[in-house]
Amino acid sequence: MGVDNLGDTRPYILLLARALRDPLRLPWLLKDICELYLGDDELHELRLALIRVQVDADMRMNEDIQRYQQRRYVAQVIEILMFQELLLAPREMEEED
Repeated sequence: MGVDNLGDTRPYILLLARALRDPLRLPWLLKDICELYLGDDELHELRLALIRVQVDADMRMNEDIQRYQQRRYVAQVIEILMFQELLLAPREMEEED
């Protein structure tokens, strides 16, 4: 996304950006996040954005551990609030009978 189409940025993506820019504000953004009403396409776009943030944070963790841990945490909290699960969460192996 370039500067040219910044005006076309969806409000829920801007809300995510606000939370990522200052992770310590997350507690005060929770109400806005929980009140989001999104269609299927918007939910899909939001989830992909959240996954991108988590993958990026994991890949850059060695650069600034605190910053990227906070970014990953923000993305995970929002994903849990919106989707009730983490897509990238490790899953327990099912026992075979």
